[in-house]
Amino acid sequence: MGVLQKSFKLLFGNRDFGALMGTQWLAQAGDGLVQGALAAVIAFGGQKGFDPESAKSPDEVLRIILYTLIPYTVLSPFLGVLIDRWDRRRLLFFANGIRAVVVALVALVGTGRAGELALFLAFLLTLMSTRVVLATKSAALPTTLGDTGLVEGNSLSQLGGALFQLGGLGIALVGKAVLSAEPIMLAGAVVYAAGALLPLRIKHAGEPRPKSTWARELAGVVSSIVAGMREVARVPQAGAAITTYFWLRFLWSFTLVGVGFIAQDLLAGDDLKIAVLTGGAGAIGAALGFLLAPKLTERVRTKGLLVLGAATVAGSAVVIFGGIEKVVTMPLLTFFLGFGFFLGKISLDTMVQEALGDDFRGRAFSLYDIAYNLAWVLAAAILKVMWSDDRRGVLIAGMGVVFLAGIGGLAAWYKRAGLLTKPNEPAPVESVSGSR
Repeated sequence: MGVLQKSFKLLFGNRDFGALMGTQWLAQAGDGLVQGALAAVIAFGGQKGFDPESAKSPDEVLRIILYTLIPYTVLSPFLGVLIDRWDRRRLLFFANGIRAVVVALVALVGTGRAGELALFLAFLLTLMSTRVVLATKSAALPTTLGDTGLVEGNSLSQLGGALFQLGGLGIALVGKAVLSAEPIMLAGAVVYAAGALLPLRIKHAGEPRPKSTWARELAGVVSSIVAGMREVARVPQAGAAITTYFWLRFLWSFTLVGVGFIAQDLLAGDDLKIAVLTGGAGAIGAALGFLLAPKLTERVRTKGLLVLGAATVAGSAVVIFGGIEKVVTMPLLTFFLGFGFFLGKISLDTMVQEALGDDFRGRAFSLYDIAYNLAWVLAAAILKVMWSDDRRGVLIAGMGVVFLAGIGGLAAWYKRAGLLTKPNEPAPVESVSGSR
């Protein structure tokens, strides 16, 4: 059965999975609409748009990261406990429903009268709510799929999410040419509201939770966070996967921003050409990674090997093409970076889902979010300190070398933890001189 046939079977043959995907995709489509509309009018703290990959300088990147990611980093561990302890269907309902109401109110009041602070807070709410939706989706996916077809489910989730968000953003960009921001925001609020209703169709999004009071849950939230971190640390597959995701996300963030700076100079700041050459090539590479992930998972001995291979492809592309500041090399770089990153991420998501029980997945994916945020902070800090127009290509290529060295260290961890051998396959026998 082909990839597309399996995807249709999962979507339309499994009611819970289909509703979960609809919830996620509508959330991301709403993001494209709302964030695209707000990017035209928001200028909180002198920063317009809040997209780090479209920033014009390292200073802008760092400000964007500090404004948008740090607040969620503080809240993420508590939300992870909520995902594990509360009804996930209700959580998905509120994550989309609350922002639908807030965005609609801001649109009805008017962006001019709402003020910059209100616009920024609405923007921040959309970002944080989406992270909640994505973490909850990842935690609930094994239950909706019955622990089968996880690679296919993760591939479909990420591919569909990217397409819906790009679609929403495209509609917002076209709409801004003839409409003000308010009608586009109202359309986004309607999409969010539709995404809030779909979780109500899900029958099973997690194991039954014991009834408890809010006071009891709040009293135990810190111990629950600690228990989640201990569980991730105790299970090598989960800890290695989250660490690898941080490292892979760092390469992605640093490289795309750096390539964006170079492209602005080479293409005279033409945003459309930059988007087509770099973003388009990266999207094609990502789509190829989505499509090939299920087949490659079947052929490669373990997901650990597939992750390391995908990361090596991404890192090698940065080393080879990063130092060549030419229009023709930028699409090649973003193509292989997109392919390696998303192929690796699908496998990493699946590794975490397979390694942990349903009662710990929410906290694990909250650590995923923290890894995502910290990767951006590290990338932005290095860009701020080290970026120079005279050595930018060398810096990007050099960061690829550092990344590959880190992958070598992770490979040693994977080997020690038995993540490069199948469960029924004997581990490599150490030499006598290396035994204890």
